[in-house]
Amino acid sequence: MSIPLTDLATDSAAGAFALRIGDREVRADRNDELLAVIIGDDYLDESDPELLFLMRLEHAIIIATAVQESLVAAAVQNHDLDETTDENTWTALLAGRETADPGVRWEHKVPLVLVTALFAPYTDRDRPVGNIAWIDPIDDVAMLDSLQGLGIIEVLEHDDLVVWS
Repeated sequence: MSIPLTDLATDSAAGAFALRIGDREVRADRNDELLAVIIGDDYLDESDPELLFLMRLEHAIIIATAVQESLVAAAVQNHDLDETTDENTWTALLAGRETADPGVRWEHKVPLVLVTALFAPYTDRDRPVGNIAWIDPIDDVAMLDSLQGLGIIEVLEHDDLVVWS
C-alpha cells in the first residue's frame, strides 16, 4: 500500500501535534496541517468547507481502495480468499469503494474497507454492519482518527492543546 505524502512539514518543525506515518514524523500546530501531509498542500489553501470535505472524501476513497487491495492480497496469500470464495464476496472486495455494496451485513473474515460518507445518514445507501473498517472524512479530526484506527498513521498530541476542528 502506498499513500503519497507531501513535503508540507518537516520532521524538525515545531508543532503542538505530530503525525507518524511509517518511520516519518511530522509536526504541526493544527489538525488540518497534519491532514495536509496526506492530502496535499492544496488542502491548506482552501477555505470552502464543502470543497474541503470533497478533498477529504476523494482521499478517503483512494486510501480505502489501497487498504482494501492490500487486505485482499494478504488474504489470497493466506488462503482466506481463493477459487472457492463466492462471487458476491469477490465483488464487494474488488468493487470501487464508491460502489461497493456488501448488503446489510459483512461477515467475511477479510474486512471490508468503506467510507462513512458514502452511506447513511449521509446518503440513501444503508450502512452495513459487521467486519468493516471505516474511513470517516466528515471532518479533519474524524479522518485522522479513522486513519489511525486503521493503523495507517499514528497521531501524537503535544502541549495539552484542545483538538482543533
